[in-house]
Amino acid sequence: MEAQRQTKPLTGGRADHAQRILWIDIAKGIAMLLVFYGHLGGAGDNPWFPNLTGSIWVVYLFHMPLFFMLSGLTFHPNKDFRTFFISRFKRLVIPYFFFSIYALGKILLLIVAPSVVQGFHAGAMGTPLSEIGVILLGNTNGLWFFLTLFWGELFLYGVNKLTKQSIHRHLTLALIALIASVAWFAMSFLGTYKYIPFQLLHATEAVAFVGLGWLLSHKIKMFGKQATLYMLAGSTALFIIFGVVCRYTETHDVGWWIILASLPYLCAAVFGSLMTIAIAQLLPSWHWLTYIGRNTMIFYGLNGLSMAIARKVVFMVIPVSLVAAHIVLQIIIGLLVIAVACLICTVATPILNRWCWWGIGTSRPHAKLLSAKHVAPDAADSSH
Repeated sequence: MEAQRQTKPLTGGRADHAQRILWIDIAKGIAMLLVFYGHLGGAGDNPWFPNLTGSIWVVYLFHMPLFFMLSGLTFHPNKDFRTFFISRFKRLVIPYFFFSIYALGKILLLIVAPSVVQGFHAGAMGTPLSEIGVILLGNTNGLWFFLTLFWGELFLYGVNKLTKQSIHRHLTLALIALIASVAWFAMSFLGTYKYIPFQLLHATEAVAFVGLGWLLSHKIKMFGKQATLYMLAGSTALFIIFGVVCRYTETHDVGWWIILASLPYLCAAVFGSLMTIAIAQLLPSWHWLTYIGRNTMIFYGLNGLSMAIARKVVFMVIPVSLVAAHIVLQIIIGLLVIAVACLICTVATPILNRWCWWGIGTSRPHAKLLSAKHVAPDAADSSH
């Protein structure tokens, strides 16, 4: 029964590519729900859930590093460069521009109804021309993950090629991940990563945590229940400790000491991710959660739009002032907003898979049916 929960056979082929690891889908589903929760507050003056800002801050300590680490668990760089580049370009770069259509919609609204945009309680927007420039330069809010992961995986592909025959391969990868992670947190505190387009500096986050996930992949996948319980207990305790340290650590005006100030945030990100991975390994294979995990590309791409619609729908029925005045109501309504947003994405998923496969990095539907009858050499990579 445990083995059946951990993997789901596909059709034929080698075992390492013909089985889908269900707990990775579960972990991706959890990570996606954390993204929705992190976006509850919106932006700008945040009038909806003022008492949830503390818990949202906790989620932001690790939820995106978690996504990158999960990508590392399914990272397969042992292909020729052309095949690898094309597959990642289709899977990550094209979806970035496809889902940026939502941002173009906001630009159109800015032109025809600027007063409506001002009522969104969202982050400030520039002129329509400058907003189009933001999209073309790879800086669309909320969609940076796609380009960041693309560059990070390309870099790690090169690392794999250069160190494949080295006896110090794992040490080299660990050092690269450590340097990249410290560089990322230092740049994020200073905001310097925003000065380079196409998320090239932001890719240090992907290099760090995809690299770490890749480094730990074999060991984590081999864990039994007892080892997973130990990982859950240890990582939870350490996450709490480093989370408290982060809460009381100032990261501004510290000069070069910002490198040391980054370390608690790095540790919180790592242990928070390991904690979630352990939880995912222990949870039952709930269909709704694995469905989200299998379709994170669509859920992530639509999370901004779906959350905006969900908030609009919910707060048409329930007054914002009533919710904002009671923390219990904020929790209940916040979860309701997330549920509505997930429902919107669930309805959109089969539509996009059927009609917009070219924009979300998947194969043409009839091609999927044909490939199911043969060995799928990239099954684990493309599905995760």
